[in-house]
Amino acid sequence: MKNTFLDKFKAGEKTVGTFFEMGGGAVGEAIGTTKLDYFIIDCEHGPFDIESTADIIRGAENSGNGAVTVFARAKGIQRDAILKLLDIGARGLIIPQVKTLEELQNIVRWGKYFPVGDRGYAWSRNNRFGRAEGADAGMRAWCAECNEKQLLVPQCETAECLEHIEEFALVDGIDGFFVGPNDLSIAMGIPGEFENPEFLAALERIEKAVHAAGKFLMIYVDTPEIGIRRLQSGYDSVTVSVDTCVYLNALDRLAEDVKCSL
Repeated sequence: MKNTFLDKFKAGEKTVGTFFEMGGGAVGEAIGTTKLDYFIIDCEHGPFDIESTADIIRGAENSGNGAVTVFARAKGIQRDAILKLLDIGARGLIIPQVKTLEELQNIVRWGKYFPVGDRGYAWSRNNRFGRAEGADAGMRAWCAECNEKQLLVPQCETAECLEHIEEFALVDGIDGFFVGPNDLSIAMGIPGEFENPEFLAALERIEKAVHAAGKFLMIYVDTPEIGIRRLQSGYDSVTVSVDTCVYLNALDRLAEDVKCSL
Protein backbone atom coordinates (compact mmCIF):
# COMPACT_ATOMS: atom_id res chain seq x y z
CA MET A 1 0.00 0.00 0.00
CA LYS A 2 1.36 3.39 -1.03
CA ASN A 3 1.18 6.54 1.10
CA THR A 4 3.59 9.17 -0.18
CA PHE A 5 2.43 11.72 2.41
CA LEU A 6 3.57 9.38 5.21
CA ASP A 7 6.84 8.63 3.40
CA LYS A 8 7.59 12.36 3.15
CA PHE A 9 6.81 12.96 6.83
CA LYS A 10 9.16 10.16 7.84
CA ALA A 11 11.84 11.69 5.61
CA GLY A 12 11.41 15.08 7.29
CA GLU A 13 9.84 16.75 4.25
CA LYS A 14 7.20 19.47 4.51
CA THR A 15 4.03 18.90 2.47
CA VAL A 16 1.37 21.02 0.78
CA GLY A 17 -2.20 20.16 -0.12
CA THR A 18 -5.63 21.66 -0.63
CA PHE A 19 -9.27 20.88 0.09
CA PHE A 20 -11.38 19.26 -2.63
CA GLU A 21 -14.87 20.70 -3.12
CA MET A 22 -15.39 20.85 -6.90
CA GLY A 23 -16.57 17.28 -7.31
CA GLY A 24 -16.21 14.56 -9.90
CA GLY A 25 -13.71 11.87 -10.74
CA ALA A 26 -12.32 13.96 -13.62
CA VAL A 27 -11.26 16.70 -11.20
CA GLY A 28 -9.61 14.12 -8.93
CA GLU A 29 -7.89 12.70 -11.99
CA ALA A 30 -6.59 16.16 -12.95
CA ILE A 31 -5.36 17.01 -9.44
CA GLY A 32 -3.63 13.64 -9.33
CA THR A 33 -1.26 14.90 -12.04
CA THR A 34 -0.19 18.04 -10.13
CA LYS A 35 2.75 18.79 -7.84
CA LEU A 36 0.55 18.84 -4.75
CA ASP A 37 1.45 16.29 -2.09
CA TYR A 38 -2.19 15.55 -1.22
CA PHE A 39 -5.75 16.76 -1.33
CA ILE A 40 -8.62 16.32 1.12
CA ILE A 41 -12.08 15.35 -0.13
CA ASP A 42 -14.46 17.25 2.12
CA CYS A 43 -17.27 14.91 3.14
CA GLU A 44 -18.12 17.16 6.10
CA HIS A 45 -18.94 20.43 4.34
CA GLY A 46 -18.84 19.19 0.74
CA PRO A 47 -21.57 17.35 -1.20
CA PHE A 48 -19.78 13.99 -1.38
CA ASP A 49 -20.89 10.57 -0.21
CA ILE A 50 -19.22 7.17 -0.48
CA GLU A 51 -19.87 6.51 -4.18
CA SER A 52 -18.68 9.92 -5.39
CA THR A 53 -15.69 9.87 -3.04
CA ALA A 54 -14.65 6.47 -4.41
CA ASP A 55 -14.76 7.87 -7.96
CA ILE A 56 -12.54 10.80 -6.97
CA ILE A 57 -10.01 8.52 -5.26
CA ARG A 58 -10.01 6.21 -8.28
CA GLY A 59 -9.41 9.12 -10.65
CA ALA A 60 -6.46 10.42 -8.64
CA GLU A 61 -4.89 6.98 -8.32
CA ASN A 62 -5.25 6.21 -12.02
CA SER A 63 -3.70 9.48 -13.20
CA GLY A 64 -0.92 9.93 -10.69
CA ASN A 65 -0.21 6.36 -9.55
CA GLY A 66 -0.64 7.43 -5.94
CA ALA A 67 1.91 10.27 -6.07
CA VAL A 68 -0.74 12.66 -4.77
CA THR A 69 -2.11 11.17 -1.54
CA VAL A 70 -5.88 11.31 -1.13
CA PHE A 71 -7.33 12.14 2.27
CA ALA A 72 -11.02 12.47 3.09
CA ARG A 73 -12.60 14.54 5.81
CA ALA A 74 -15.23 12.37 7.47
CA LYS A 75 -18.72 13.72 8.01
CA GLY A 76 -18.50 12.82 11.69
CA ILE A 77 -17.12 10.43 14.30
CA GLN A 78 -19.63 7.63 13.69
CA ARG A 79 -18.40 4.12 12.87
CA ASP A 80 -19.78 4.04 9.33
CA ALA A 81 -18.39 7.50 8.55
CA ILE A 82 -14.91 6.22 9.35
CA LEU A 83 -15.08 2.59 8.19
CA LYS A 84 -16.48 3.19 4.71
CA LEU A 85 -14.00 5.91 3.74
CA LEU A 86 -11.15 3.58 4.65
CA ASP A 87 -12.71 0.67 2.77
CA ILE A 88 -12.92 2.70 -0.46
CA GLY A 89 -9.22 3.54 -0.24
CA ALA A 90 -8.71 6.90 1.47
CA ARG A 91 -5.12 6.99 2.71
CA GLY A 92 -6.02 9.22 5.62
CA LEU A 93 -9.06 10.59 7.42
CA ILE A 94 -9.41 14.09 8.81
CA ILE A 95 -12.02 13.84 11.57
CA PRO A 96 -13.84 16.98 12.73
CA GLN A 97 -15.16 18.31 16.03
CA VAL A 98 -13.34 16.01 18.43
CA LYS A 99 -14.01 16.94 22.06
CA THR A 100 -13.48 13.95 24.34
CA LEU A 101 -11.01 11.16 25.02
CA GLU A 102 -13.80 8.64 24.40
CA GLU A 103 -14.33 10.05 20.90
CA LEU A 104 -10.63 9.68 20.14
CA GLN A 105 -10.66 6.12 21.40
CA ASN A 106 -13.68 5.34 19.21
CA ILE A 107 -11.89 6.79 16.16
CA VAL A 108 -9.08 4.32 16.79
CA ARG A 109 -11.50 1.52 17.59
CA TRP A 110 -13.31 1.90 14.24
CA GLY A 111 -10.37 3.03 12.11
CA LYS A 112 -7.60 0.58 13.04
CA TYR A 113 -7.55 -3.18 12.69
CA PHE A 114 -6.57 -5.70 15.40
CA PRO A 115 -4.52 -5.46 17.56
CA VAL A 116 -4.73 -1.64 17.72
CA GLY A 117 -8.47 -1.26 17.16
CA ASP A 118 -11.59 -3.16 16.18
CA ARG A 119 -12.07 -2.18 12.53
CA GLY A 120 -14.31 -4.56 10.63
CA TYR A 121 -12.53 -6.64 7.96
CA ALA A 122 -13.92 -7.18 4.47
CA TRP A 123 -12.87 -7.50 0.85
CA SER A 124 -13.22 -4.01 -0.55
CA ARG A 125 -11.83 -1.51 -3.01
CA ASN A 126 -9.09 -0.72 -0.48
CA ASN A 127 -7.50 -4.16 -0.87
CA ARG A 128 -8.60 -4.57 -4.50
CA PHE A 129 -11.08 -7.17 -3.30
CA GLY A 130 -8.29 -9.33 -1.98
CA ARG A 131 -5.95 -8.82 -4.97
CA ALA A 132 -3.91 -5.82 -3.84
CA GLU A 133 -0.17 -6.24 -3.52
CA GLY A 134 0.39 -7.42 0.04
CA ALA A 135 -3.16 -8.60 0.59
CA ASP A 136 -2.10 -12.16 -0.22
CA ALA A 137 0.40 -12.13 2.64
CA GLY A 138 -2.36 -13.01 5.08
CA MET A 139 -4.86 -11.15 7.18
CA ARG A 140 -2.47 -10.25 9.99
CA ALA A 141 0.09 -8.73 7.60
CA TRP A 142 -2.53 -6.75 5.69
CA CYS A 143 -4.07 -5.41 8.91
CA ALA A 144 -0.63 -4.23 10.05
CA GLU A 145 -0.02 -2.47 6.73
CA CYS A 146 -3.38 -0.68 6.86
CA ASN A 147 -2.82 0.31 10.48
CA GLU A 148 0.44 1.97 9.47
CA LYS A 149 -0.51 3.56 6.15
CA GLN A 150 -4.18 4.56 6.52
CA LEU A 151 -3.88 7.58 8.79
CA LEU A 152 -6.29 8.80 11.46
CA VAL A 153 -6.03 12.56 11.94
CA PRO A 154 -8.48 14.27 14.33
CA GLN A 155 -8.98 18.00 14.02
CA CYS A 156 -7.99 20.27 16.87
CA GLU A 157 -10.70 22.88 16.45
CA THR A 158 -12.67 22.79 19.68
CA ALA A 159 -12.01 24.34 23.08
CA GLU A 160 -12.08 20.87 24.61
CA CYS A 161 -9.45 19.46 22.23
CA LEU A 162 -7.17 22.44 22.83
CA GLU A 163 -7.59 22.12 26.60
CA HIS A 164 -6.58 18.44 26.55
CA ILE A 165 -4.20 18.39 23.57
CA GLU A 166 -1.24 17.07 25.60
CA GLU A 167 -3.33 14.08 26.70
CA PHE A 168 -5.06 13.56 23.36
CA ALA A 169 -1.79 13.60 21.41
CA LEU A 170 -0.61 10.52 23.31
CA VAL A 171 -3.54 8.30 22.27
CA ASP A 172 -2.17 5.17 20.58
CA GLY A 173 -3.52 4.75 17.05
CA ILE A 174 -3.92 8.47 16.37
CA ASP A 175 -1.34 9.31 13.70
CA GLY A 176 -1.41 13.11 13.72
CA PHE A 177 -3.58 16.17 14.19
CA PHE A 178 -5.08 18.76 11.87
CA VAL A 179 -5.68 22.29 13.15
CA GLY A 180 -8.90 23.91 11.92
CA PRO A 181 -8.13 27.57 12.61
CA ASN A 182 -11.56 28.95 11.75
CA ASP A 183 -13.51 26.88 14.25
CA LEU A 184 -10.67 26.98 16.77
CA SER A 185 -10.64 30.79 16.77
CA ILE A 186 -14.42 30.79 17.23
CA ALA A 187 -14.13 28.30 20.10
CA MET A 188 -11.57 30.59 21.72
CA GLY A 189 -13.91 33.58 21.44
CA ILE A 190 -11.67 35.43 18.97
CA PRO A 191 -13.19 34.51 15.56
CA GLY A 192 -10.89 35.20 12.65
CA GLU A 193 -8.14 36.77 14.79
CA PHE A 194 -5.41 34.51 13.48
CA GLU A 195 -2.55 36.83 14.46
CA ASN A 196 -3.94 37.40 17.96
CA PRO A 197 -1.18 36.50 20.48
CA GLU A 198 -3.63 34.20 22.28
CA PHE A 199 -4.32 32.31 19.06
CA LEU A 200 -0.64 32.09 18.13
CA ALA A 201 0.11 30.76 21.62
CA ALA A 202 -2.54 28.07 21.08
CA LEU A 203 -0.91 27.07 17.78
CA GLU A 204 2.46 26.82 19.51
CA ARG A 205 0.98 24.74 22.32
CA ILE A 206 -0.58 22.30 19.84
CA GLU A 207 2.68 22.04 17.89
CA LYS A 208 4.69 21.22 21.00
CA ALA A 209 2.20 18.63 22.27
CA VAL A 210 1.80 16.80 18.96
CA HIS A 211 5.52 16.73 18.16
CA ALA A 212 6.36 15.63 21.70
CA ALA A 213 4.16 12.61 21.01
CA GLY A 214 6.11 11.90 17.79
CA LYS A 215 3.20 12.66 15.48
CA PHE A 216 2.70 14.96 12.50
CA LEU A 217 0.77 18.22 12.48
CA MET A 218 -1.28 19.72 9.65
CA ILE A 219 -3.10 23.05 9.47
CA TYR A 220 -5.49 24.82 7.08
CA VAL A 221 -4.40 28.22 5.74
CA ASP A 222 -6.05 30.67 3.34
CA THR A 223 -2.94 31.75 1.43
CA PRO A 224 0.51 30.48 0.49
CA GLU A 225 2.07 33.32 2.49
CA ILE A 226 0.39 32.18 5.71
CA GLY A 227 1.31 28.61 4.83
CA ILE A 228 4.99 29.50 4.61
CA ARG A 229 4.83 31.10 8.06
CA ARG A 230 3.16 28.06 9.59
CA LEU A 231 5.73 25.71 8.09
CA GLN A 232 8.53 27.92 9.34
CA SER A 233 7.01 27.89 12.84
CA GLY A 234 7.24 24.09 12.95
CA TYR A 235 4.11 22.68 11.34
CA ASP A 236 4.67 19.67 9.09
CA SER A 237 2.01 20.33 6.47
CA VAL A 238 -0.25 23.11 5.23
CA THR A 239 -3.57 22.65 3.45
CA VAL A 240 -3.84 25.80 1.35
CA SER A 241 -7.31 27.08 0.49
CA VAL A 242 -10.00 25.12 -1.37
CA ASP A 243 -9.87 24.05 -5.01
CA THR A 244 -12.97 26.11 -5.84
CA CYS A 245 -11.32 29.28 -4.51
CA VAL A 246 -8.09 28.51 -6.35
CA TYR A 247 -10.06 28.00 -9.59
CA LEU A 248 -12.11 31.18 -9.24
CA ASN A 249 -9.05 33.28 -8.40
CA ALA A 250 -7.23 31.85 -11.41
CA LEU A 251 -10.15 32.73 -13.70
CA ASP A 252 -10.22 36.28 -12.32
CA ARG A 253 -6.49 36.66 -12.97
CA LEU A 254 -6.87 35.25 -16.48
CA ALA A 255 -9.59 37.75 -17.33
CA GLU A 256 -7.65 40.64 -15.78
CA ASP A 257 -4.43 39.70 -17.63
CA VAL A 258 -6.20 39.70 -20.99
CA LYS A 259 -8.21 42.87 -20.38
CA CYS A 260 -5.26 44.88 -19.08
CA SER A 261 -3.48 44.34 -22.41
CA LEU A 262 -6.28 45.96 -24.45
